[in-house]
Amino acid sequence: MTAACPSCSTADHTLLVTAALNDPRGELDRPTRGLLDVPREPKSLSPGSTVLYVLAGLTGALLLTSFFALLQAEGQEFANDATALVVYLLFTTVLAVAGWLVRREARRRRLEQGGWPVSYEQWTLVHKVWRVAWLCRACRVAFFPLGALRPDFPASPPLRYEHFQDWLNETARQTELAGGFLPAAGTPATGTPAA
Repeated sequence: MTAACPSCSTADHTLLVTAALNDPRGELDRPTRGLLDVPREPKSLSPGSTVLYVLAGLTGALLLTSFFALLQAEGQEFANDATALVVYLLFTTVLAVAGWLVRREARRRRLEQGGWPVSYEQWTLVHKVWRVAWLCRACRVAFFPLGALRPDFPASPPLRYEHFQDWLNETARQTELAGGFLPAAGTPATGTPAA
């Protein structure tokens, strides 16, 4: 299937964005590839929270060691091991809670800065929208033909490459608000087995 460019009304130089990016001839330069490529998958953990979670895991291991030592301890050794157990428990809890707070703050900051997609589910929607995007090499525009996302989806205007990512994210956001993704006719619906 080919789609006609909304700018020049021909299909001679149109192809899917995915095909253009995978073209072995590499006719697209590096900056253009960056503008047309799918957005990166959002990180579920920030680097700071990852470090805190690893430290919490290590102190958790010390906590277990201290617990098993406590089971075999007697007298003064029991009191020392019980104190160490409580200290390790508190330290592990503080690190785990701090990791959770750092992760929550990083997510809040991304949302405040308008960073979208934030979750993997949202990124999946963006990726599905991106897979049906077309470009015209002659006009140097990206577009979505009539019915690309679902049968009632209108054709997009010609999109300059600089505006492609914004349009992609906004379309995915609207798709999320509308209750999901309905593929164009002839393709199986998401989550529904193909007949």
